Amino acid sequence: MKRLLILLFLSFLFASCTTVAPLPPVVPAESPATSRLLYPYESSQSCKGCHAEIHLQYDESMHAKAFSDPAFTAQYFREVVPRAQKDKSFVPIARRCIACHAPAVFMNYTGLVSTPEQAARYETGVTCDFCHTLSGYAANGDYLQNPSGKKQGPLQSVSTHHAEYSGFLQVGDYCGNCHNATNHFGLDVKSTYYEWRESRFGNDGFPCQDCHMNKNGFLRKGVAEFESGTAAYINIGSHRKETAVHDKLYTHLFPGAHSISQIEDALLLDFRVGVRKADAQGKFRFDLHVSNERTGHKMPSGSSDLRFLWLEVIAETEDGTRLPVHLYSGRTRGASDYSVAGANRDDEAILGSDVPGGSRLYRSVFVNAAGRQTLFNYDAVKNPFDNRLNAGEVRNEQYEIQLPKGFSGHVTLTATLNYRGAPSSFSRRQQIPDFKPVAIAKRQKKITISAGAPTVPVK
Repeated sequence: MKRLLILLFLSFLFASCTTVAPLPPVVPAESPATSRLLYPYESSQSCKGCHAEIHLQYDESMHAKAFSDPAFTAQYFREVVPRAQKDKSFVPIARRCIACHAPAVFMNYTGLVSTPEQAARYETGVTCDFCHTLSGYAANGDYLQNPSGKKQGPLQSVSTHHAEYSGFLQVGDYCGNCHNATNHFGLDVKSTYYEWRESRFGNDGFPCQDCHMNKNGFLRKGVAEFESGTAAYINIGSHRKETAVHDKLYTHLFPGAHSISQIEDALLLDFRVGVRKADAQGKFRFDLHVSNERTGHKMPSGSSDLRFLWLEVIAETEDGTRLPVHLYSGRTRGASDYSVAGANRDDEAILGSDVPGGSRLYRSVFVNAAGRQTLFNYDAVKNPFDNRLNAGEVRNEQYEIQLPKGFSGHVTLTATLNYRGAPSSFSRRQQIPDFKPVAIAKRQKKITISAGAPTVPVK
């Protein structure tokens, strides 16, 4: 089944350590905890009694694991904290990490979270009570709690305890504070929210929640489909009381870039072959369309300093012989060409053997003050390259096959578009398991080629 991927809840904050606006002045790391809460957050476990199914979904989500995710904890405690301990000006950067990966900790503690044990004094991840008491964002990027202390939700009619309707939970702006970010050098390092807002999905009134909180995790024929039923069961002693039945219930799995079901078939591939004759030198050209029409943001999105796509195309004759296939660019590639694996001077250190040489790459590249590519957005001073697929875009790639002299016969073309959450160089440095590559689109086409007049490429 084809998948629609809007990676706003997608990625979820995998290794990003920034927020949209600067945070309030930071108390030195040695200062005691000082809560800025109007009232204390309740544990997400306390929601389980009445919202068992919703809590189960949440518990499996990347919201719940935003802080405990190995990639985040490794980068935060191995890279960010040691620098913040040596350089107090780096403390606000560490605070920004906590603000999105553990907002309840951020709101309770105004110093530097320097150990896992220190964070464990509070509930980590993006908690139930944090989301359901959030009423907005302050001008300085801080979080605003609902001053009444009531649990806010998207249901117009609430029949239980201290709850009230909030339209804020149903708009894309709700997600933007953590899914759009500028680092301390003033460089945009995360733009998922802006990408969605400028896409046809944003313009047509489809908020992030319509895809990432419906029962499918994507739009089906342009429509968001939701489960219906009760949002809670009130358990009093041995009695269980059902609450009102609702036509629209939001899933709390928040599928995104970490969900294989979302990644697979998120993009589409389609071969376009015109005149099926090789030229006098035995070269045969064809086009391959790469479609991002189903997603409401760029691909890949989220932590684009780490994530990348690459396109592999092979050609085989009927006897299984592989023919040489090359990207046809019509221009000379230089040392600054980040669009082809192995064509840039930093690829050996960054990509290593993760991507076959000569493959088309789709990525956003950040460089540090020394002009070298960096996988750490807080070191980025410039974004010199970004060829990611735009929302709604169909990109045309042209390839060339070198056929044996006088060849005529059947050739099978196979194209595979692969996704990886981070290169193995990042995993090795953080001492975590490698991110597995995922084939998110695949297309095969069998054609008959005859020797003859030069090929006329399809436009």
